[in-house]
Amino acid sequence: MRISTTRSAGLIAAAVLFAAMAAGSALAADLKIYDDGELALVGCENPGGVTEPAVPTYSGGTLQGSFKVLEAYDKVPGQVSWPLTVAELVANTYLRPTYQLADGSSAPLGTSVVGTASYRTAAGLQYIPSVSRADIFLGGSDRLRTVLDAQFGTDAQVASACTFPDPLIESTAVGLTIGFEAKNAVALDAAQLGNDAFRLGSLSSMFASALEYDANILRWEDPAGAVHTLQLTNATPRDAHLFASPQEIAVGGFFELLKEPGSTWYPTSPSMRVDLVSLTGVTGRVGIQGWLAATTAPNDDSLSVWLEWIDALATIPLGAAYEATYLVTASPIPEPATLALLAAGAVILWTRDRSRGYRAAGAAGHLAHV
Repeated sequence: MRISTTRSAGLIAAAVLFAAMAAGSALAADLKIYDDGELALVGCENPGGVTEPAVPTYSGGTLQGSFKVLEAYDKVPGQVSWPLTVAELVANTYLRPTYQLADGSSAPLGTSVVGTASYRTAAGLQYIPSVSRADIFLGGSDRLRTVLDAQFGTDAQVASACTFPDPLIESTAVGLTIGFEAKNAVALDAAQLGNDAFRLGSLSSMFASALEYDANILRWEDPAGAVHTLQLTNATPRDAHLFASPQEIAVGGFFELLKEPGSTWYPTSPSMRVDLVSLTGVTGRVGIQGWLAATTAPNDDSLSVWLEWIDALATIPLGAAYEATYLVTASPIPEPATLALLAAGAVILWTRDRSRGYRAAGAAGHLAHV
């Protein structure tokens, strides 16, 4: 579906051109795929920080171009502004939602959701698949849906599907379903079975120090409904797993990376909550595990947290299919809301905040326990 010709779409187009000119950005490599005056979707061919190749991207079955990133801009209720709400890195399955503010702005990007299963073999961690196609579906109950087709060589086929409902002020929700189908028998790393052998989806973030972080608290709900918290500090061991063994959760539970006030690094970037909605084909226990890398550079994704299949088979058989469905929510402060609201940014029509680029995203930039 191509650009709308409505008057409101023209207003958005003028706004993005103005903002891009003010930032010195060239739009020659970007294409506005969709614009209905409330939601605009832009395909970006070569944004900074994404090293994986651009992916052929289709809307309504029609090729729109090859892009590395899809950016969604949503109108803020009561404001004449369309800030960036979600960046989906279709080149590597990373999903980076942020949240809108009532003044018409949105917060910077921060913690990412890695929208793929990953697994460890004798050759190491197979973290990010090669994405071969992206499809965009517009309208209907989902409003906007994307589906990525990807492969881990000849081992497995991966599908990553996202739905994007209209965001609320200070809360952007994204539905995520990750599918994995083995195309050959896959022998997992026996030494890491039950701890770090099969990941059903991950969060990728940054904790450089107690003063520079995108997340400094991990919180999760166990199968009995008790909520647990791990506070990261300068004393947290690096180049090490966060736990001696994964912390068990169950369908209906959640895990989240929270960002408390106190970080000097993009202080208003979002906290990220992941609710585990359903699992299909996954038998036995699942749990939360993580890794804090040695690097203390704030531009590196040093913190990884993932849902580990604790009872994964030693060898994933040919034809085995697994699916995990999540609800991801980006918001400004930890819940329950016991902390003061974070400061809001300035209002800019259709804000294109790429000041951070797309930090060390994807396989090339992944520094956590490879």
